[in-house]
Amino acid sequence: MIDVVAIRTDLERLVGADYVKECPEELKRKLDLHEADIWYVEPGSEAEVAAVLGYAEQHDLAVIPSGNGASLHVGAAPRRANIVVSSKRLSGIVEHSIGDLTITVQAGTPYAEMQAYLREHGQFVPLTAPSQDSTVGGLAVTAFGGPERILYGSWRDFVIGLRVVYPNGQVVRSGGKVVKNVAGYDMTKLFVGSYGTLAFVTEITLKVRPYPKHRELVAIESRNRNSLIQLAERVLASELVPSTLELTYQAAGGSASYQLWIGSDEVEAAARYQENRIREFATAIGGDMQIRVLAGEAAEKSWPGTMINLDQTASDSIVLRAGFPISRMTDLLAAFERMAAERNILLQYSVSLGVGTLRLLLQSDNSAILSETTVDMRRLAEENDGYLVLEYGESALKQQVGVWGNASGGLSLMKGIKQTVDPAGIMSPGRYAGGI
Repeated sequence: MIDVVAIRTDLERLVGADYVKECPEELKRKLDLHEADIWYVEPGSEAEVAAVLGYAEQHDLAVIPSGNGASLHVGAAPRRANIVVSSKRLSGIVEHSIGDLTITVQAGTPYAEMQAYLREHGQFVPLTAPSQDSTVGGLAVTAFGGPERILYGSWRDFVIGLRVVYPNGQVVRSGGKVVKNVAGYDMTKLFVGSYGTLAFVTEITLKVRPYPKHRELVAIESRNRNSLIQLAERVLASELVPSTLELTYQAAGGSASYQLWIGSDEVEAAARYQENRIREFATAIGGDMQIRVLAGEAAEKSWPGTMINLDQTASDSIVLRAGFPISRMTDLLAAFERMAAERNILLQYSVSLGVGTLRLLLQSDNSAILSETTVDMRRLAEENDGYLVLEYGESALKQQVGVWGNASGGLSLMKGIKQTVDPAGIMSPGRYAGGI
């Protein structure tokens, strides 16, 4: 029998009474643990994080790492949870090497705050966050990608060093603070995208890039999906270097609208050249394509908008994240659209052409239809060498269809790593694929 009062007293001794409270109901809802007794703890230093985790392992208490809680809805419900450990007080710039193009920040640093700081120095991290409330640590451990991945890569490409606290309280550094670091195994990649199941990240070193001298978006709208995909294929096969190649889709009132967003992070002359080539490709393909160009401030405001805002969730909605071979993209998108139309489901999606990843928003008052559609879409993705993850959905739907789908590939290796790093199984137990 767990003595929750005694746990609170012990946690207050470790971090101070002002930084231990009952877990907010909103976070419990995201974790699907509405009735659980969970303490919410805000350590003020890495040493305090180590003390809390060491205490939790000693007393077999399950720990859920958190930043601002923006992505706690992602993943399966944990088998148990006793303490949510937040990185909110671990915030700020640790070191910025302008010439070496690196920055080190504490994990709880708001991503928008770091980007604003870097912009003052003519630099940025070219990865779009799915939520304005995201912290740097939260984004790293969930590894959410954005539309810029086609040019710049993913979180695994930008995180070059970490400081983490293991469940036993041991502080470990992986990677380094320079871009070229080849000493030893690249342990950093283990923690990026681990969803808090291995350790608590306290500090992150990222590569940064010079902020583009000119940013531009060419937006092409059409009612014909295949024409836009043909256009994207011509761009990919050409000499052009797009920074974004994002296809968005919305269906409403019986009509469908597609937009292809092609970005340029080159100098203005290169952006003009890319725009002219895109117009040439569109003319050759023909059809009803409408082209507009957003540059300067207009492009800045629209850049995050190349991903449909899928973090706005509701009880009648689910958000799916999927990926599959680019060669099968056209057929699978068409199948997803047919499935939604036949079942009277409102569908939106945003797909990174050239990468093969997408996010989908499905809305329906019929929860059984949403469940059935998730299962059918996942089966279709997996049959085509892809995957489909239930990123957001109500608790009952998560339990019914599962979050991660078929996770057989590499599962035994992942379980081995989990057993080595977290033998007591206290870090986010059951939230990741395969019940890890």
